Amino acid sequence: MNINDLQETLRQLRKSYTKLNRRQRMQITQALLETASDFAMQLRSEVREDDAATNRRTAKRRETEVDPKPPVKPVRVAEPAKQKKPKYSGNHAPSARK
Repeated sequence: MNINDLQETLRQLRKSYTKLNRRQRMQITQALLETASDFAMQLRSEVREDDAATNRRTAKRRETEVDPKPPVKPVRVAEPAKQKKPKYSGNHAPSARK
């Protein structure tokens, strides 16, 4: 069945829907809902499978591709130098006479 046949059948159903009794309308509605639900579930599972396959391919590609930039070298921080005693010269020395 192609889409045009389905659309034509649904159009005919809409036209004759009010002529049907309540039980028939309920059965038709239930059948349409079950069909739509089944199709939605089937489509959802197909989309999930496609997404899972895409994710697997992407992960595999990431594992095998070469990094575009080399890793950053760690920065070395020098240890603080021991403080040196100041050198005094001239008259500024603590032992100088005043």
